[in-house]
Amino acid sequence: MSRWAGLRAVGLVLTLWAALAGGPSAARAAPALGMNLAGISDWSTQHPFLDLMKTSRPWIGHLSGQWGGVDAEAMAARGHVAPGGRLLSLPDEVSHVGTLILTDQPEAAVSLSGRYVLRHEGRGAISVGGRGRAVSRAPGEIRFDYAPGPGAVEIEIRAIDPGDPLRDITVVREDRLPHAGAGALFNPDWLARISDLRLLRFMDWMQTNGAVQRHWADRPRPGDQRWTDGVPVEVMARLANEIGADPWVTLPHMADDDYVRRFATHLRDHLDPRLKIHAEWSNEVWNFGFGQARWAQARARDLWGADAPGDAWMQFAGLRAAQVADIWAEVFGAQARTRLVRVLATQTDWPGLEAAALDAPLAVAQGARPPAESFDAYAVTGYVGHEVGADADLGDWRGWIADGTAKKRALAMLRADVADLSGRLWPHHAKVAARHGLRLVMYEAGPHLVAGPKGRDDPALTGFLADLTHAPEIPEIIDGVMAGWRAAGGTQATAYLDIAPASRWGSWGALRHLDDASPLWEAWMRHNRDGVDWERRAPGSFDDGLVLEGAAAAERLVGTVEEDLLLGGGGDDVIHAGPGDRINGGPGRDRVVLPAAWRARPVAWEGARLAIGTGPSRIVLAGIEEIAYGSETGPATLTETLR
Repeated sequence: MSRWAGLRAVGLVLTLWAALAGGPSAARAAPALGMNLAGISDWSTQHPFLDLMKTSRPWIGHLSGQWGGVDAEAMAARGHVAPGGRLLSLPDEVSHVGTLILTDQPEAAVSLSGRYVLRHEGRGAISVGGRGRAVSRAPGEIRFDYAPGPGAVEIEIRAIDPGDPLRDITVVREDRLPHAGAGALFNPDWLARISDLRLLRFMDWMQTNGAVQRHWADRPRPGDQRWTDGVPVEVMARLANEIGADPWVTLPHMADDDYVRRFATHLRDHLDPRLKIHAEWSNEVWNFGFGQARWAQARARDLWGADAPGDAWMQFAGLRAAQVADIWAEVFGAQARTRLVRVLATQTDWPGLEAAALDAPLAVAQGARPPAESFDAYAVTGYVGHEVGADADLGDWRGWIADGTAKKRALAMLRADVADLSGRLWPHHAKVAARHGLRLVMYEAGPHLVAGPKGRDDPALTGFLADLTHAPEIPEIIDGVMAGWRAAGGTQATAYLDIAPASRWGSWGALRHLDDASPLWEAWMRHNRDGVDWERRAPGSFDDGLVLEGAAAAERLVGTVEEDLLLGGGGDDVIHAGPGDRINGGPGRDRVVLPAAWRARPVAWEGARLAIGTGPSRIVLAGIEEIAYGSETGPATLTETLR
């Protein structure tokens, strides 16, 4: 009998999914490049998620006749907003509360235009305004049109029914509702940009700089209303699995041992075992522009007193990073050798600083092992252009911009930086890595074109830096960086940043928005395609699945052996699925065909979706009326009717 109440078994003749699928997806050369991902915010131009509420601004209370009045911190402190961003109630003194999405998107980002659907559970007075133009309403739903430009889509709530609180708000573009219905998380337009990369560094997604998380209970969760305070580990693992990319994670500096152990355990159990995890404790603890450096300095004083040497904060950083690396190794056990790359990073332009973290003599004197023994890789940067537009020469730069000589001078400085990296800095760090038996890797790289504090509000300077970042001469600079990196014995190179708009805070994005074209991006992608590999990996490690969408008539959709998104059309579709797939049958009476062995897998309803199996191989179904299980030895099969 069926394992689901109300299901019945009937016969069906079919062939085995693996044969129908035609074997593995098309093989491709191993990619070589890693990329840092931009942080999540309502003004970001990255747009990685289907549900735009995941990138929304924290709820703000607005007093009558004005913007604001009860800020996000006060809303949370007074109990109006739950951890994770769910709105619970409205302050008595406000006229409404609001949040923003799609803030100040460039008009050139034309793929953002379209009709969007806001949906919610519960009851309350909710509306859409700003750049969102509501076109229809229904219970639990608002449809609105949007075109990019200055301003934001404003979501306002003026009342909440306490008996049935308004909750679980989502905003998805109308044509992507089938994707979301299948449980997909990621925007296909963004996936098309990043899915061929070898590695994704999640430092900004994790809000690592200045992180406040200490305990596992503090972590971001998949069910949070927004992920602007950090993307959950579950989501990062899913992305890595779906596109076949190694994840590089940077754990919060204050995270306790239990947090580290649980985080590592989740990746051990849910990440495709063909992928390798670059595991790093915090980010740039040498950098006193970030709170983690000051925290490490305070901990060093706690351990060794106020009279400890000037590098004591880096000695503590090495000690704690080694402790965290040892927990990773403990969790992975025998798998650590093939699945982990434990990383320690240093300040590239400060040769010698690394010794404090690698050797930590104060900690060793108290019985600790030298931290260097706990790592697999030693990380530096590949930035060029730190001094372009700097405050020290601000007057000169203004003059050079005015007379048209600034670009020539800046390119000469970039070339000099490439020579310094290749001739002085990287050879030093390569020797350090070799001395400790570590692999040399790069955690960030690219043009470092940001005005100093005195020049940030000068539009001529910031505009010049933004244009220079995407100038046609930049690929030559990137080629020089990569040639020098290979000559120094560097392995994994990781660029900074995927997609971000230029601003007074710098020009960091290799693309400025999803529809952008940039010589910088093309240069990085060329090195991703043509770079020299440095290790042997299991076949298919970096393969990604497909998005297949049916048409109006009945169709037969056959996925690959990787994680696919299979969307039926308007007819009665037959969909052959495999491990890790997400399926939405859509209209009609649709059948999913699975291997016979899958009938023994555990199942669970998740709202309107059915999950079969566990871990990274789990299959998720929506809009499906029948499941057919094939036989490996003959035509005998079984169909289970869902509705």
